[in-house]
Amino acid sequence: MFVMFMKSETKEVPAFQKIPFQEACEKTHELERQYRQQGKITSIDFHVLNEENQELYAGTYQLGSRFAVNLLDHIKKQLSQMKLNPKQEAIKQSFLKKLYHEVPYRLHPEAMEFSEKEEAESPLMSGTSSKGGYTSKLSHLHRKMIYGGSALSVLLLSIGCWTTVSASQQQSDEVVQLQQKLKEEEKLTKLYEIALLGDTEKALQQLSKEKGKQGSKVQQEVYMGLLLEEKKYREAVKVGGETKVEDQLLEKGDVQQVKAFQELFPSSTGTFDVAYLEQRWEDVLSQKKVRMTENRQRMKGYAFLRTGKVEEAKKQVNHLQDERIHQKIEQYEQIQQEIKDLQKQIEEEQQKDPKDETKIQSLTEDNQKKERTLSSI
Repeated sequence: MFVMFMKSETKEVPAFQKIPFQEACEKTHELERQYRQQGKITSIDFHVLNEENQELYAGTYQLGSRFAVNLLDHIKKQLSQMKLNPKQEAIKQSFLKKLYHEVPYRLHPEAMEFSEKEEAESPLMSGTSSKGGYTSKLSHLHRKMIYGGSALSVLLLSIGCWTTVSASQQQSDEVVQLQQKLKEEEKLTKLYEIALLGDTEKALQQLSKEKGKQGSKVQQEVYMGLLLEEKKYREAVKVGGETKVEDQLLEKGDVQQVKAFQELFPSSTGTFDVAYLEQRWEDVLSQKKVRMTENRQRMKGYAFLRTGKVEEAKKQVNHLQDERIHQKIEQYEQIQQEIKDLQKQIEEEQQKDPKDETKIQSLTEDNQKKERTLSSI
């Protein structure tokens, strides 16, 4: 089996790369480790294909979220969240069995849980550790992104694995519908291959002829993603709408693209996004009538924090179930207090007669280190 990454927020996983499933597992495991240690989270959309390029599964993996240790673990856990009837459960088990056979035991989730030491080394936690695994405490938006990305998975699984059910089941109306769905998706798979070969323009032309903007949800996502890669913002807006394009460009984090889009479709939300990406914290806070998604609420909270307004930051993100931003605030507040304590000690030492210059110098150096740490949070 193979994996094709459709949209990625990280350069380590370029879009439209069709690679063996084992290689995808190895890549995602290594990146998961790196992102946990760096305290970062980023999203990658992917599709699992069989040897005939038929799409079996679609989903979104959040690197660094601690939800899974690699792609196989992610898919297994996603499917375990779904309520399936006996037939769907059989299809699921068959699909997972095939995936397990694609990779050596060392890549199986049961063999690849990160050690407690590795968990402890990560600077920021996204959930709560527990013996034998990790329980994610993702926000509602993250869960919607992760689970929503797999909403089509049972259908796609059925397309790819329907031969595992009995002959009588194959003749059912459901299988007929699935076969029809497969024919529709085969066209899209060919476009994936065209984009993979580097001919994005040709893929766009064919999607346009196929009226991608009126096609399936997946087709619209691909069409809009290709348009954004080519910086064709007006066409992308026609497909997905101004709001969706604006949000996707923010997720990519490319300030130049966000600014270019802002020039064509100016808005206070776009001004907010540009100011944040350029780390102009006061400008972020001065913007009014911003379309506040959960992500932008987090961004505004961070801007409050970077301007030293801890209480405002707390109020801004209090309702968010995002452990990372809460830990940043807690860390900031703690170091801020340590700086105050050091400054008080320095003042007390300077008032003594005679002064202990060595101690004052040591306290001053400690204070400077704390200030540097504070500015890097």
